[in-house]
Parts: sequence; structure tokens; C-alpha cells
Amino acid sequence: MLTGILFIITAGIFSGTFALPFNRNKGWMWENNWFIWSFTALLIFPWIAAFFTVPELLTVLGSESSCLGLVTLFGLLWGVGAIMFGKGLNVLGISLALPIMQGLINSVGSIMPIALKNPARLLEPDGIKLMAGVAVILVGIVFYAMAGSRREKELRGDTQQKNSHSNFKKGLLICIIAGIFGPMINFAFVYGEPLQQRAIATGASPVFAANAIWCIVLTAGFFANIIECIRLFRRNNSRKNYRNGMGKGLVFAVLAGVLWYFSIMFYGMGGNSIGEMGASVGWATMQSVAIIAGNVAGVWAGEWKGISRQAKAPMLAGLILLIIGVIVIAS
Repeated sequence: MLTGILFIITAGIFSGTFALPFNRNKGWMWENNWFIWSFTALLIFPWIAAFFTVPELLTVLGSESSCLGLVTLFGLLWGVGAIMFGKGLNVLGISLALPIMQGLINSVGSIMPIALKNPARLLEPDGIKLMAGVAVILVGIVFYAMAGSRREKELRGDTQQKNSHSNFKKGLLICIIAGIFGPMINFAFVYGEPLQQRAIATGASPVFAANAIWCIVLTAGFFANIIECIRLFRRNNSRKNYRNGMGKGLVFAVLAGVLWYFSIMFYGMGGNSIGEMGASVGWATMQSVAIIAGNVAGVWAGEWKGISRQAKAPMLAGLILLIIGVIVIAS
């Protein structure tokens, strides 16, 4: 149990900080970073990990065709959420967008697996505790939204308040869409259990069995993300940006992809180590740790530099509520 929690905390730290390397790629647009990130995080590393940890991987995948189709569908839907997630970070910044998105992803992804498969568990003590923790986290998100609105006004100045408000509303809408579609990757983890069981039966360690799911769901998400990047390359003529610091840019974009994939891999390892409630308690814990880590990373990167105490106060209140929510869920 303790090992599983440590895996999940590690996953949350990686998930909350993976986007930091993007800040080093000056002169690149969102699609320049995300294109390389997608290949690294969604295609290359998932298959490498699966081939090395799941014996007879192709046999495992071929033996569960109905489950495979459902996991692929969840992957495509999650791919839409991943696009919005990346754009949300780009519009609002790590320290503001990530708490809002991760908080929504946390709430939907924690409660819905139980509600769909065994709703009676929500009325048991563990289920009630989970819902209480999620409720606290949602209140924390409201405070973050308040902080974000104030920060935007201060950054833009009085003469640009109208545009600032419009930009924040656009970013908030993107974050909400990301929060709705983002949990689909956890649904794939829950409904992909037959793939994990088949992987274990062929010799895979239970700790690494989830890699049989990730290689499929992330590949499905990869295609959605790549199509969007190509569309933006054509619209913005941004492929030429790769001429500016390609070597360094490639390193940082790949690093972001590696960090993000490790977050998913460690989540699978931790969720399988916790037991029956792993997909809910583990998911909630990981996303909450990611929010805290992302907030710290955003402050460290200077996203709140020069912002007044009046604007920072709701952010601090939101952070405290998120920590309380994590404690309630994980206790």
C-alpha cells in the first residue's frame, strides 16, 4: 500500500511539472512543442515500456478485441482533452490553468469509475470520504478561478481589462473542456482491466500490467494531437520555427514528453498496488499532488511575480483546500 502511494505521489509530481521545459523554447509556438511532445509521450515511450514489461504483448492485445475497442475509444476522447490541456497551459499558464484542469479531471475521474461500475460503493465510508475530498477540491478550484481573474486584470492593466477578461474566459472554457475529456484515460485504465489480467497471465508483473493499456490508449490520443498540430502548422506557418534552436528545443520538448509519460506509468504502477479503490483514490491523489506541484512550479517560474497580495490570497486559499482534499481522500 505504502509503495503504491509513493508511486502515485511521484506520478503527481511529474504530471504537475512536465510542462516546465516548454518555457525554455523561446520562439516556438504551442504546436511546435506539442508535436514533439506527442511523439515522445504518446507513441515512442508507451510502446518501448510495453514491449519490455509485457511478455507476448501482441498476443495479449489480440486476445481482447472488445476491450481493445473500448480502450481505443477512450483514448481518442482523451486525445481531445490532451489538446485542450496543452492549450490551457499556453493561455493561462501553469500555476493557474493546471489547478483548474487537474481539479476537474480529478473530480470526474475519481467518482465516475465507481459510479459506473459499482455505485453502491459511493454510499460506503470510503465512498463518502472520496466524495467529501472531491467536494473540497472543487471549492479550491473556485478560489483558483477567482485568483486567475484578478491576476489577469493586474497583468493587463486598467486600459486592457476588457481584453483581459475575454482572454481569461477563453482560457477558462478551454480548461473546462480539458477537465471533462481528460479523465477518459482513467476510464481506459478501469475498463482495460481484462488487458491487464491477460498480461499477468502471460507473465507480466502486476505492477507493470497497465503498460498493456497505455500503449493503446495513448496511441489513440496521439493521432488526435498530431492532427491538431498539423492543422496549426498550416494555419500559422509555424513549422519554420524549428529553425530557431532546433537542437535545444528538441531536448526540452522530449524531456517534457518523458516526464509526462513517467507520470502515467507510475500512476498505473501505484493504482495496481493499492487495490480495488486504486483507480479512484489513486487518481484523486495523483491529480491533487499534480495541482500542488504545478502551482509551486508556476510560482517558481515567475508567473505570479509582481502580483498583489489581494490576487494571491484566493490562490493560497485554493492551495490549502487542495491539500486538505488530498489528505481527506488519501487518509
